[in-house]
Amino acid sequence: MSTTLPPATGTAPLPRSVHAWYGSGAVATSVVNTVPGLLLLIYLTDTLAVSPALAGAVVFLPKVIDLAVSPYIGVWSDRTRSSWGPRRPWMLAGALTLPLFFAAMFAGPPLEGGTAAAYVAVVFVAAALASSVFQVPHTAMPGEITADYHERSTFNTWRTAFVGLALMLGGALAPVIQSSAGDDVIGYRTMGLVMGGVVLVSMLGAVAGTRRAPRPAHPHRSEGLPAQLRAAFAHRHFRVLFPANLLMAVAQGTMVTGVPYVTSNVMGEPRYTSILMVCVLVPLIASAPLWKRLSVRVDKRRAAGYSAVVFALGGLGLLMIPAWGVPGAVVSSVLVGVGLSGATLLPWSMLADCLAAGDASGRRQGGVLSGLWTSGEAMAQAVGTGLLSLALAVSGYVESGAGEAVRQSDEALRGMLVGSTLVPAAVMLCCLVPLSSYRLSAADPERG
Repeated sequence: MSTTLPPATGTAPLPRSVHAWYGSGAVATSVVNTVPGLLLLIYLTDTLAVSPALAGAVVFLPKVIDLAVSPYIGVWSDRTRSSWGPRRPWMLAGALTLPLFFAAMFAGPPLEGGTAAAYVAVVFVAAALASSVFQVPHTAMPGEITADYHERSTFNTWRTAFVGLALMLGGALAPVIQSSAGDDVIGYRTMGLVMGGVVLVSMLGAVAGTRRAPRPAHPHRSEGLPAQLRAAFAHRHFRVLFPANLLMAVAQGTMVTGVPYVTSNVMGEPRYTSILMVCVLVPLIASAPLWKRLSVRVDKRRAAGYSAVVFALGGLGLLMIPAWGVPGAVVSSVLVGVGLSGATLLPWSMLADCLAAGDASGRRQGGVLSGLWTSGEAMAQAVGTGLLSLALAVSGYVESGAGEAVRQSDEALRGMLVGSTLVPAAVMLCCLVPLSSYRLSAADPERG
């Protein structure tokens, strides 16, 4: 016998503080995605002397495990009975574990090569699972605590602004902390501790700040996970939005991972990493409200397509760094930031609409869908890192230990530049294919 969840609660607008505190949780999840995406591969190859191919496998492995486990976290979250609601107890559990594993990942043990790779892989797996314990229920919240189609965009506008802040911390501040110590190992340790503290404050803030949100109770579903996964992919809106977002995340992961390689080797100045990240992140934060306004005017699907095109144009501009230098890199980075803002805000807002719309039977399964979504995003970002590590390996990039200086070949320089710019631009444009089939809109009676 099937059960049906009542319509999403919260017909009146929720307090702005709930929107803001919900969004603040994105600082934690984005730092955890951005810092490893930006620094973990180069930490492995250039500090721990791990080969590019093995380093790519280390980054990819935790995402495979996370992909298998996150849907279960979603199911267990759906079934949780608590005075805190079904989501916040899980978020608290993630908040109390993730910062420790994150700091340990960059602890810099006296290891190199395969043993260092094994250590990082084990700790990264634990960090990825702890991140999912927080992120899966956090992702499910907007689709079930408000019935307002555009208020879900408001939630994700706040989320996008905090993603920008997190990227500023992880993409601009983290490299500065790492490089300012004068010693690679100490620098990475310090950076891991500081960013772990940021993650802790962000997660605890989200747990405490959403206590005023509605706390829906989910009817128990007797089906096992395989049956619920089949139902999830039978959701006609989710099954086209999911691959579109995967492609967007692959593009983002590839480009972010490539930034320190390009600034250090192609531009010849590692400090440009922070400069270019600021040029991406200030427009990302500033343009989020504009993407929301555009989505009200032309709807979310079309606005998401526009954001993908803007991102791709910026990526193609970055390909021309050898020709037009730092000024062209700055302009192109601004375009990337504007496009990335829409590509961050709009798919998540569309996901909240899918969660509120329910599946073909009318039942909502926010935990399962959000589990698939978050693990898919993590996997996609790892695929992006893998694409870059493949480009490095194929083009002959030479790994090094802490303090070693290696001159890369012209072929290696071309490989890292193409892998960091042209490849993510092309992948981002591919998302337009599944987006063209997405139909859920403000006028749709299924929108929740």
